Amino acid sequence: MADLTQILKGTSATLRQTFYVDGATLDLDTGVPTVTVTRPDGTTISSGTVSHVGAVNSGTYSFILAAQPNETLLTITWAGTIGGQPQTLTTYLEVVGAHLFTLSALRAMKVAGGMSTPFSDTVAWPDAQLLDTRTEVLEEFTDILGYSPVPRFAREVHSGDYTGQVILNNSHALRLLSVSVGGVAQSLSAHTLTSTGILQATANYLPSGWYAYGASNVVVEYTHGLPRVPGDGSDVAMLRAAMKLQPGLGSTANTVMTPDGSSYSFDPAGQVTRAGVVRYYGVPAIDSWLQRMRDPSLAVA
Repeated sequence: MADLTQILKGTSATLRQTFYVDGATLDLDTGVPTVTVTRPDGTTISSGTVSHVGAVNSGTYSFILAAQPNETLLTITWAGTIGGQPQTLTTYLEVVGAHLFTLSALRAMKVAGGMSTPFSDTVAWPDAQLLDTRTEVLEEFTDILGYSPVPRFAREVHSGDYTGQVILNNSHALRLLSVSVGGVAQSLSAHTLTSTGILQATANYLPSGWYAYGASNVVVEYTHGLPRVPGDGSDVAMLRAAMKLQPGLGSTANTVMTPDGSSYSFDPAGQVTRAGVVRYYGVPAIDSWLQRMRDPSLAVA
């Protein structure tokens, strides 16, 4: 996940990249890299001023990306030369509508039996590592649930079939961002996006028009997922992040406490699966929340 950074919409971010040659950092031959930030539709936005970071031959460069108003997925290329040889690095930035949890909350998590805060050490646990882990947990939870627990961006290409609707790939659709048919941008007011992921051509709450027949001629951008993480989802996501960051945590501490004062238990011995219930991680709090959100009829009490 190191090449994918996630930031919150409406917030700026300082992005960094480091160039290596044979495992060692090295500065570019001259100046700073050319940075190109590309939207999903192929258009570009300004990267801002690119600067060198650190001592000579740190190989590290950064720029401040201005706040983005909507969820999106940006491709960032960093290009320059080292020893006369072209170098191009590619990273990705996802702008999300909410985070599973904040880094400050994870750093404040207490482990019972001394009430230590293992992740408060910013040297042992740098921000980049915690950010990568949060992204990994979001991917895990999305795969298990079948939908995203936070608002995320999607861009899909479909083929028109002379009907007035297009079935999208994600449920829990939240907001329509753009529609184009045959390369021509369409008015958002002439469409309705249902929460089940169906795009309809409408006018005054009635069916209106149809999507012209064609191969891959309908392009839709939209956001999907839950508006925010429900219930104690943020806490259980932090528990999972803690397990990934410090795999022995479940065997060395029976309970942890989140900044809001909630206490959660690990079960080092694992859990016995009962009919119809999947124990994803063997931690009752995490498994119960995921099962409850995935299928309420099988929720673990």
